[in-house]
This record gives sequence, C-alpha cells and structure tokens, in this order.
Amino acid sequence: MASKHYIELTKENIADYLKSHTDYFDKDAVLSVYEIGEGDEDGDGFINFLYRVWDEQGKSVIVKQAKTYFKAFDEGAGPFVQERNAMEAEIMAIKSAIVPEYIPKVYYIDRVNHVYLCEDCGDLKILRFELMKGRKFPGLPEKIGEFVAKTNFYTSEYYLDATIFKELQSKYMNPQQRLVFEIGLFLKDEHAIDAPDPHLDPNADPERLAMGDAPWKSMAFRTEMLKLRDIHMKHAECLVHGDLHTSNIMAGDDAMKIIDQEYCFVGAFSSDMGYLLGSVLYEYIRWFYTDAPEDVKADYRAYILDFMCRIVNSYNDTFTKCWQQDAKITYKDFDDFRQDILDRFIHEVTGFTGTQITSRVGGLVPLPDLDTIEDRDARNEACRLAMTIGQYLIMHRKEIDSIEAMVDTIEKITKNYYKLIKII
Repeated sequence: MASKHYIELTKENIADYLKSHTDYFDKDAVLSVYEIGEGDEDGDGFINFLYRVWDEQGKSVIVKQAKTYFKAFDEGAGPFVQERNAMEAEIMAIKSAIVPEYIPKVYYIDRVNHVYLCEDCGDLKILRFELMKGRKFPGLPEKIGEFVAKTNFYTSEYYLDATIFKELQSKYMNPQQRLVFEIGLFLKDEHAIDAPDPHLDPNADPERLAMGDAPWKSMAFRTEMLKLRDIHMKHAECLVHGDLHTSNIMAGDDAMKIIDQEYCFVGAFSSDMGYLLGSVLYEYIRWFYTDAPEDVKADYRAYILDFMCRIVNSYNDTFTKCWQQDAKITYKDFDDFRQDILDRFIHEVTGFTGTQITSRVGGLVPLPDLDTIEDRDARNEACRLAMTIGQYLIMHRKEIDSIEAMVDTIEKITKNYYKLIKII
C-alpha cells in the first residue's frame, strides 16, 4: 500500500517498508539488509542509498531511494532532485525494450518516497574491481559496444518519429543532474554543485594539487574544454547514460548489466563512450604498478588497450547494422552521412576520454584504480601519466580518426613518458 507521506529509508526500517508497501516478500519473512557501499568493492565512493534485501530462501531485491543530497557531499549540496529516481526507473524501462538482457528488471516504483525496486544482479561483479585484479572477460567489450550503440540509435531521430523524438528530448532533459557533469568535467574554479574543493583539504597531496591545476593555466586548454562542453550540453542526439564508467557495469563470464542511470539525459552519441574509455584507460596505467611479474603486467596492459578497441569497433559495427536495418527512409541509404556521424563520433569520444581523466585525476576525485597504488611517488607518477594522456587527447582529438589511432597515441605517449622519467 502506497504511503501518503515521505519515509526516509534506513537499514533499520527498510524491511518494514517493503512488507507494508510491496508484496515482494511474504509478510512473515525474516529479511536481511545490506547497504551497498559499505564494502571495499561495492563502488568507487559514490554509491547512494542503495540496499540489497533478502529473505531466508535467498529471494533478493535491490532497493534504491533518492534523497536531496549525495553521500559524497554534505546534506543540501548539489542539484540533486529526488524525482530523479522515478525518471531513472522509466529510462530503465525504455532501455529494457531495446536491450533487455543488459538492464536490471524494475519491479516497483514509489513516487511519493522516491523509491524503486529492481533485480538483484549480485551474481555479477563490478567491472572496475575485476579489472583491477586482472580478470579477463570473453565477449564483454562487444556487449558494451552493442549496448551503447543500440541505446544510442534506437532513441535517436534517425529511428524515432520526429515528434516522438522531440517529446523524448523534452521529457528527459534532466537539467539538475546533468549540471554536475557540465561543471565538473569541463570547468575549473566553479563550485556551483558545492562539491568539496580539494584545495581546502589539509590532507591533499600538494603535488597532486599542482598537477590538477597545471593545464588550466593555458587559455588554449580552457578553450578546447569549452568546445567539448558545448558538444556535451547542446548535441541532443539520443538518450545517454550520463555516467557510464566501469563501476556502473556489472559483469560475469556470460552476462552484463548496466546500472545507475539517474544522470541519463538526451545528449551526444559520443558522451557515454568517451567517459567510459577514460575509466577503462586507468587500468592500463594501473598495470604498470601492480606486484605482478613484468610479462603478466605487459600482457594485461595489452588486453586493456585491445578491450578499448573492441568496445568501439563493436559500437561502429552495431550502429551500422541498426542503421541499415531500421533507419528511417529519410536516412537509410545515405551511407556517407552515416559515416560522417561515426567520423565525428571518434573525434568527440577522444576528447571526452580526456575530460574524464582531467576531471577525476586532476580534481582529486576518489579513484580506486590509482588511489590503491601504495607508494606515493609511484601513485603520483601514474597520475601524471594519466594527466599527460588526457590533456593530449583533448588538444589533439581532431587528429585521431579511429580507436586504433587513439590506442597508438596512448602507447607513444606512455613510451616517451617513461623515457623521460628514466632520464630524470
């Protein structure tokens, strides 16, 4: 039975809420509750009010509630509207109609309490932490590329009726949530989202602070960031995830689920892919600094770069097949136009890969991939390499016309970087 008044969920009252508001569990079931984010491998520091609940028979569910603040920030900070939860559940339903195998099932939506219940994918693992361990996933890059391409294409005007597409644009503008990235990814010294300023943290590493500040002293760099921000803000091409990184992909040997879509909005084809590749790239850098033998580390670095190539190539192949099969008559036979879209896509993806790195590494945002490198000098060396790669990709994105060219560029920068380190 739906409540008329808002209930703030906690570990202590969530069992009573489920029994009184839903029929998911038996009324006499003994329920156990775990708040996701309490463990070391539950996420990257930004999990918000997400609970796993299960009964004695092992029946389980994920419960998510939106509040007016995020755990990572102080209460009242940021443009975090509670209605985002219902919107996220709606978007999961839309994407389930396109790629049902990659989206958790939604069982229940409570708009008064800003809660939804969805499938527990606990048999899968968070991709970030599995890559940090050196695990390999056969077929996963192709699944990721397929997911991004299909959800891009089938929510675009190249497939949808023009009026329906405009309604989609209008309904899922999501202005408050997307503001977090429009500021955090592309601007400096503007704290409109009230995120903690690392310069005010007495424990912040001064070397890291200087590293993060350095590129912003260049007007040329700031100009390119504004150009990329313009694309991110104004290219309303399809329904994008908005926060697609390796902590929001759950994977197993034969399965994948994409989670945490509350930042979803109608944006550029390239925004999800660029943001994702930036988070995958951290693993390439991390695997210079693990304790594994050198040949194992080199092999895994090669695997990560190939992983990136396979994601993008899968995207291109899937997008092309969708276009050839289902594009509207206005577009279907115009292969040169489709190719122009994909050519622009890789340039933008390259730039957005760089902004992921410069915002997260340069902004001292929690980043398990590199933060867990124990030696301070090695950690800063890894962060400096990441920043070097990120800045280059931003400044030279128009020179890179394929994912293979991007990977080749990354390898050349890395080789020259370590040559310089050796000389110093």
